[in-house]
Amino acid sequence: MLDLMRKHARSWLIKVALGGIIIVFVFWYGWSGPGEKSQTFAAKVNGTVISYDQFYNFYESELEKVRLRFGGALPPDLVEKVNLKKNVIMGLVHQLLILQEASRLGMIVTDEDLVRDIKLNPQFQRDGMFDPGIYRAYLQTIKLTPTMYEQTRKQELLEDQLVRLLTDSVKTDPEEIKRWWHFQNDKVVLGLLRVNAEVKETQEIDQRALESYFRKNERKYEIPQSLNLRYVVFSWSDLQKNIDVSEEEIREYFVMHPKEFLIPEKLRVRHILLRIPQGSDEKTSSEILQKAKDLSARIKSGEDFENIARTESQDAATADKGGDLGFITKGTLAPEFEETAYKLEVGGVSEPVKTQQGYHVIKVEEKQPEVALTFESVRDDIRAKLLETKARKKVASVAEDFYEQVYRTEDLEGQAKKFGFSLREQNFVSKMGALDPVGADQDVIEEAFRLKTGETSKMIKSGDHYVITSLVERNKERMPSLEEVKAQVTKDFLNDRALMEAERKADELIKALKEAPEKADEMRVKMGLTWETLDPISRTTGYVPQLGSSPEVTEMLSTVSEVSPVFPRPLISPDANAALIVKLSGIEKASEEQFQKDVQAFENWVSEVRKTEFLKGWIKLLENRSKVEINEKLL
Repeated sequence: MLDLMRKHARSWLIKVALGGIIIVFVFWYGWSGPGEKSQTFAAKVNGTVISYDQFYNFYESELEKVRLRFGGALPPDLVEKVNLKKNVIMGLVHQLLILQEASRLGMIVTDEDLVRDIKLNPQFQRDGMFDPGIYRAYLQTIKLTPTMYEQTRKQELLEDQLVRLLTDSVKTDPEEIKRWWHFQNDKVVLGLLRVNAEVKETQEIDQRALESYFRKNERKYEIPQSLNLRYVVFSWSDLQKNIDVSEEEIREYFVMHPKEFLIPEKLRVRHILLRIPQGSDEKTSSEILQKAKDLSARIKSGEDFENIARTESQDAATADKGGDLGFITKGTLAPEFEETAYKLEVGGVSEPVKTQQGYHVIKVEEKQPEVALTFESVRDDIRAKLLETKARKKVASVAEDFYEQVYRTEDLEGQAKKFGFSLREQNFVSKMGALDPVGADQDVIEEAFRLKTGETSKMIKSGDHYVITSLVERNKERMPSLEEVKAQVTKDFLNDRALMEAERKADELIKALKEAPEKADEMRVKMGLTWETLDPISRTTGYVPQLGSSPEVTEMLSTVSEVSPVFPRPLISPDANAALIVKLSGIEKASEEQFQKDVQAFENWVSEVRKTEFLKGWIKLLENRSKVEINEKLL
């Protein structure tokens, strides 16, 4: 994040303030005077006209930039969605307002200022000295005459003068910077109470209420456009019945691949893990190593490994099982761990072993030696493997032959019988639907939706399957009656009612947590609820496990504090099956060392954000007290 801050600390300040798009402000067309009576103006600012030609040239320039960002093709409706025309016009208006204000304040850029700026521009220098040849070549590249470029640059320098005058007084407070840095870099530990929505299937349902619910939510039950399809699906497995594998081939494979039929030596091991926290210094690491040595010594002197693992191991997955990792083979765990484990005898306990996780104390419980499988025990497995290999090699050519015959004859059913494939039928396949057995492959579904009635698709490979579809009938989208979807509507209705009840209970608990914590705890126990602690997470994250991502989750992360630890209203779980009560249980502070590394870049970034917001506000005030007329016909 800090690299991004450094990169954009200055360059985007004016551009953000001027409307969110990058406009190269070229004035060679000149502003029209107040006396111009153009019928094709784009805007008028305090009597000065921004002509249609000026607007059009800037708009085309921005349009081209958008095209380039999308590889030359504009996504449908993108220009309308981002309101590009409005952005271009307002960018021109805001820049003209800045220039008018600079003129009112008597600011000027002299020829000497301009010459100095051009000569000191590294882009026009060779070996630290201004090079007229490089300067002329640059102007030819951007298709500008020196007069055009220098007029443009003068006005840009004038803008910079005014912006610096306005924003250089914007300051930041060191304590505020520290608070904001910690807000972005500290991690919060959240407590969670889940009040489940308990659906009562046997309850009586008010039919009027159900009908009202259906009318309010009928769009949810719209039956989408769908297809009735006939199709053929086959894969390499369908070809195996016509393929033979000889006894000689099976035996030859067994002889040529001996390592494949060895069961490697296995060890059943336990371990105790003491983690080394990230960023630990040498002293901390040494203290953890000494503790691991003490544990190893205690076990070797007769204490029970399993009991110590349950109380001391920091491996959450195995601690409750006495450190049991089950059987391992070489290549499954860290090399340092395996090297030590394979040297131990059964019952042996190691000295501490360091891996990326931390220090381990290892015990070997059991060893199973390497075993060579007999030919008879693996014969059927080898045959199946060879059949699959042959079928996989053959299926592509069979698919090509099948598709060619279907394409020539336009007879999917007849060719399916000829090749020994089943012709399947499936009705009411929607765009979000699936075909058995290939599932919801969007390439297959989208190809089917492109077909005309009676038309056959191209061959599509879907995983191991090849698919050809034929459209029998297209079914239009329609709104169903309540009776058609009553089962689903009833289920949704009951779920909604149950969720509302869960929210009510959660609201009561939240109120009690704030006003009478003891009463809230009694209510919680009575309801059979237990606080769950989530893993530490950044306040600026876009997603929280079990809470999902939503504006409400973002608001919660931004507002819970040690002063107000309970979020004032329940959140709805992503599966919409529970109301969630969230509180701040603790804060993991980011290190002072990291703050000192980041503080300068972070302060610069905050300063530029402040300046940008200040400049945007100033331009808005300037706009409000100015006479601005926009030609709405252009938008």
